Amino acid sequence: MKQSFLIFFFALSFLFVSGCSLFQGTTDADSLIIGEVGGERISFSEMRTSFHSAPALDSEDYDEKAELLDFLDLYIDYRTKVRAAQDAGYFEKEEILTELHQYQMQSVFPYWLEMRFRDQLLDELVERSEKEIHTSHILISVPENASPSDTLRAWNRLMEAREKFLNEEDTFENLMETYSTRQGGRSMGGDLGFVSAGWAIKPFEDIAYNTPEGEISMPFRTSFGYHVLKVHEIREKQPDRNYSHIYFRTRGQGFSLVSAQERSQEAFERIQAGDEWDQIVMEFSDDPESKNRGGDIGWLEPARFQPNFLAGLEVLETQGQITDPFESEYGIHIVRLDSIRTYRDEAHLREELYERLRNLPRYRENRLYTIQNIRRAANDSLYTSAYEDFIEFFTANSELEFDEIEFPQGLLERPFYRINDEVFPVSHYRDFVSERLEHTENNRYNHGVLNQYFERMANHVIVPVTKREFPEFKQLSRQYLEGLAVFQITEDSVWTYSMTDSLRLKDLYEQNKENYWFSTRYRYYRITADSDSLLTSAKEVINSGVPVDSVRNEVRGLILRTDVINSLQDFPFNHLDGLNPGEFSEFFEFRNRPTMLYLAEILEPRQMTFDEAFMRVVSDYQPIREKEWMESLREQYAVRVHRERLENFLADID
Repeated sequence: MKQSFLIFFFALSFLFVSGCSLFQGTTDADSLIIGEVGGERISFSEMRTSFHSAPALDSEDYDEKAELLDFLDLYIDYRTKVRAAQDAGYFEKEEILTELHQYQMQSVFPYWLEMRFRDQLLDELVERSEKEIHTSHILISVPENASPSDTLRAWNRLMEAREKFLNEEDTFENLMETYSTRQGGRSMGGDLGFVSAGWAIKPFEDIAYNTPEGEISMPFRTSFGYHVLKVHEIREKQPDRNYSHIYFRTRGQGFSLVSAQERSQEAFERIQAGDEWDQIVMEFSDDPESKNRGGDIGWLEPARFQPNFLAGLEVLETQGQITDPFESEYGIHIVRLDSIRTYRDEAHLREELYERLRNLPRYRENRLYTIQNIRRAANDSLYTSAYEDFIEFFTANSELEFDEIEFPQGLLERPFYRINDEVFPVSHYRDFVSERLEHTENNRYNHGVLNQYFERMANHVIVPVTKREFPEFKQLSRQYLEGLAVFQITEDSVWTYSMTDSLRLKDLYEQNKENYWFSTRYRYYRITADSDSLLTSAKEVINSGVPVDSVRNEVRGLILRTDVINSLQDFPFNHLDGLNPGEFSEFFEFRNRPTMLYLAEILEPRQMTFDEAFMRVVSDYQPIREKEWMESLREQYAVRVHRERLENFLADID
C-alpha cells in the first residue's frame, strides 16, 4: 500500500499541526460529546488526542481553537470510515493483518528500546563513567556456533589457567601468553590498560565492572570467544582527552629505528624552535590517516591502543603540552594534548553520554536485551529434565543424521518449554532443530540451537507481550490497523470505483471537454555518446537522410532516448528552446557525458480523446465520488456532528 496515502488515513491529526494544548487535564473536555457515528458517542478528549499527536507548529498566527473546529469534520468523517471498514470485514482481511504484523515486528524492538532500555542503558553508562578499570584478559577464540564439546574445551582451559593463578603457580601475564589464542603470531589476550564505560563490548564491560580490584573473573562469553579477565586497579575516571601526533615508522621497507629516531629528534627540535605544528605534521608524519588533519587521532579510546603508547601519554597534563619523542609498539611518536573534555553540569554529562550511547552497538543492537525482557515478561521456563533426556538420546544416536533419529514417542510428547502460558512439547523443539539443520553446512546439532529456539519463541509472543507491558503500543497497533483498513476501503470505494464507473466518466468528459486539451508539445530525441566526435558523426548521418531511430546502426556507442514533453523550461529541455523541427541543439554535458537534443516535431494544441484524457477525468471524478460515498456513509450511520457544542466549549476557555 502507498505509505503517503496510509499516513493520511492513519493519522488525520497530522493534517493540522498544533501548539501546546489548552485543554489537557480538563474534566469537562473528557465528557463533552462532539459527535455520534452509528450510535457510538465520540468525545472531545478522543478528538483532542488525535489532534495533538501531530508535531507542534511554531507560528505567531497559530490559533488552536480555530484549528480544532476545522479538524472536527475531518475527524468525524475518519471515524465514520473506520466504522464502515470494520462492518465490511476489512479488519479481518489477510493482507491487512499481514501488513499490520509487519509494522508491529518492525516497531516493537525500537519501542522496547525507547520505552525501557534507553534510560536503563544511560543510567548504567552514567554510573560507570565515574570509574575506569585497568584490565587484562585471556581470550580463547570460539565461534558462536561452536559445538558443545568445543565450548566445554575452552571453558576447561580457562578454568585451568584460573586455578594456576589462584594457586600462585604462574603470573597472569604468563598465562595470557600461554592460554590465549594466537592470531598472526600474536596473543589475542593481553593488557587492555584503563578502560571506562562504553569503550569495550558490553558483556566484557559488565564483567569488568562487577569484578573486585585485584581479583580474577570466572570464564565468560562474548562475540570474540571465552575470556577470563583480571582487574588490576579501579580509579576515578580521568577526563576524556583529544590528541594529535606525529608518527615515525620504525619497520618496513625504507624505514628503520635509527632513521625514525633521527627524524623525530629533528622534528621535535623544530617544534621547540617555534615551527608550526601542522607544518611539521605534513612534513614528517608517516600516518596517512591523520596527516591531513593536523595529526588528530581524536578522543582517546584506550582499548584501541597498546600499553606502551598509553604510558607515553601520561606526562601530558595541560592542554597544548607536547611530549618528547617516545617509542611504542607502533613506532616513535611526538604527541600533543589538544583538548580535555569537561561538563557544565550533570545534565550536560548525560546529554554527551547519550550521544555516545546512541553510537554504541549495545544501543543499536538491542535485540538481545529485548528478547531477554520478553522472555522474562512472558514467564518462560525450560523443562530441564525433558531437555536433558532429549540431549542424552541424541548423543547416544549421534552417528546418525539428525532426521534419521527416531525419538521415542513418549519423549516427544513430554512438555518441553512454556512461554506466555502456552506449553510446547519436545516434538516442537525436535522439528525446530530439524528445520535449522537443513540450513547448516555440517548438519550437526550444537548448543547454540537452544538459544535460537528461545529467540524464535520470544518472537512468537513478542506482540501480545508488548501490548500487555505497554498499553500505548496496543493503542498504536489499533490505530495502525484502522489506518490500513480505512486506506483500503477508500481505495476500493473511491479510487478503484472511479476507474471502473465508465458511464459517469464519459458523462463527465462530455460535459467538460474544454478542460481536456493538449497544449503545445515537443517530440524530441536525446542522443548521448562518449565523445563530441561521435555526436558530430551522428549529426552528419542524420542530416544525410538516415532516420534518427536508425542512427545507432551507422554510429556505434550512442545512447538514444525519445519522448514528448509540453514544457521547455527545465534542464535539459531548455536546449530545445528556439529550435525548429529537424534541428539540433548545441552539445552539452548530461550526467557527465556529451549530449545533444534533436527536435523531431512540434505538436499543435488539440482536443484530447476520451481515452487520452482518461486519467485526468478519473482524477476529476474522484472527489465527486468521495463526496457521494461520504454522504451515503453519513446517512447509513446516522452521523451527527455537534459543532455548536464545541464552539460554546471553546468560547468558555481562556
